[in-house]
Amino acid sequence: MLNRKILIYIFSLFVLFAVSTTAKTINVSVSGGTEKINYYEKDDIVYFSFSQFVELVGGLLDWEIIGHKISYKKDTTNLGFLIGSSYFEYYDNIYNLTYPAEMKDGQLYLPIETAVPFLDRIFPQKITWNKKSKKLRIDSEYFNINDLSISSKANGILIELFLSTALAYDVFVTEGNWINISVRDGKLNRTQILSRRDRRYMYDLKAHQIAGAAQVSIRLKTTVENWHHKIQYDPTRIQISIEDAGFEIEPSDTPGSIGPDDRIDVIVIDPGHGGKQYGAVGRGGTREKDVALSISKRLAKLIRKDKQFKVIMTRDRNETVTLEERAKIANEAGADLFISIHANSNVKRHVRGWNVFYLAPARNDSARAVAQFENSSFLRDQESSGKNENNDPDDLYNDPVLSILNDMIMTEFQAESQDFAKMVDKEFRRSLKIPARGVDMAGFFVLNKVFTPSVLIECAFISNKTEEKLLKSKSFQQDVAKSIYKAIMRFKDKYEQ
Repeated sequence: MLNRKILIYIFSLFVLFAVSTTAKTINVSVSGGTEKINYYEKDDIVYFSFSQFVELVGGLLDWEIIGHKISYKKDTTNLGFLIGSSYFEYYDNIYNLTYPAEMKDGQLYLPIETAVPFLDRIFPQKITWNKKSKKLRIDSEYFNINDLSISSKANGILIELFLSTALAYDVFVTEGNWINISVRDGKLNRTQILSRRDRRYMYDLKAHQIAGAAQVSIRLKTTVENWHHKIQYDPTRIQISIEDAGFEIEPSDTPGSIGPDDRIDVIVIDPGHGGKQYGAVGRGGTREKDVALSISKRLAKLIRKDKQFKVIMTRDRNETVTLEERAKIANEAGADLFISIHANSNVKRHVRGWNVFYLAPARNDSARAVAQFENSSFLRDQESSGKNENNDPDDLYNDPVLSILNDMIMTEFQAESQDFAKMVDKEFRRSLKIPARGVDMAGFFVLNKVFTPSVLIECAFISNKTEEKLLKSKSFQQDVAKSIYKAIMRFKDKYEQ
């Protein structure tokens, strides 16, 4: 009888301990779906996992001093936190969160009520916290004034303010060469717009948000005398031309086309690796080249069933296809989209999630590592074929003409590639039940010779035991294919003339 009571007591303690250590989660609304990140409460203060938040919005956390100092870096954003301190660093300025940053289970936690207002100011997304419902919202589609560009033209300066939809606006010039754009019902992506400050053209740039309106003000170095403005479409934007003498504004604007015609109807699917190039191999023996081919075939079948597109695969069997052959297939087909399918790998077996990359210089160590691995097979192929006589990978970049051409390719379709990458990202967040590592950029050889919008998709980590099983499953492969297909349809709707 006594033993039974002891067993019941021990079991009760076990249940109580299990319940007490179960992680609490808050719902995060992001890209049309819902994610969960961990939180805990301390003295009525909600602390949320900033480490998991970073997985949703992208970027890199670095432990500069183990267990003490952590830095967060993404694009032009640079934050520094000290464990146990409420003060943090944003570039060279010091700010106060009121409550200290804490570390728990190897993750950085921040007080959500005081951190969110600051994060909302520095991130391009709209970030809000509902204390009552314990819901965090990351909304990239909240804004309708999204970006600004300023460039020099043959007959003056062109300013463009990009909108999600046409809005009533006014443009006026004030003393000191300030040109002001006031937009009714405008919601400014202030962080993105202020990042466009260009000292070549302007002394200052300001972005003001008030109830019911928004205003962008630019103090130009050029004297503003003759100027015109108009609304343009595809994409929707306000154009302001600051003219030189004798300049005549064009009566219409024709956007550049994607591909050889005005239709989005040729899709090239590139299953990564193949033949003697295995790619990454999971602990269970799953090979990246096999997974990539299977997902690619499923995607091709979905697209062909729709009968709106012509689908071309760089390989449809287990064969070696060189970098030059892949690019040649895409370019000769007049591809409107190039989609390269892969599976990721990491020496740290616990790392999980998917990534969508487009071609641009890598901005973090994680992206550089992925590009280095994916490029390695092409470098080995280059060496074995004898095309690189010195076996020096740097020789691929030493030709100045090729370097200029590569830079042109990298930037020509960068905006469209990034846009399509975001569409894939959004569909993945809705459909795939694995961590989201988001959209990133890196210098992939396989994308660098293709004259069309292109992305490289790392569907999951084959080095992770759980995700290796998913990559082998037909249902997960089909979910990946369906998500990419939906993104293709969204891209077609947006860019087809």
